[in-house]
Amino acid sequence: MRTITFLLEAEEEMNSSAQYYNQQSSRLGVDFLEEIEKSLQIIEKGPERWPYYEEIIHKYNTRRFPFSLYYVFEKELDKIIIIAIAHQKRKPGYWKQRI
Repeated sequence: MRTITFLLEAEEEMNSSAQYYNQQSSRLGVDFLEEIEKSLQIIEKGPERWPYYEEIIHKYNTRRFPFSLYYVFEKELDKIIIIAIAHQKRKPGYWKQRI
């Protein structure tokens, strides 16, 4: 069975963004987390389907929120590692040192 794991920084980004959206509107943070969950399900079904951002790193853009999920698919282990959940307009590439 395929597993999905998060780097600690990616998980913190997700939670921090959800908190920010909750401050904007009471349901918006929950909507953000649901969008991330939908994105993870899509990635899980076809991790090699999404384009490479760089060498081994894939990029998936969420549909409702301006975020991208950057991940590595370790085919031999059937494992997806979420490296970053990054806002598309802020600090491009800041997460690259995580690899």
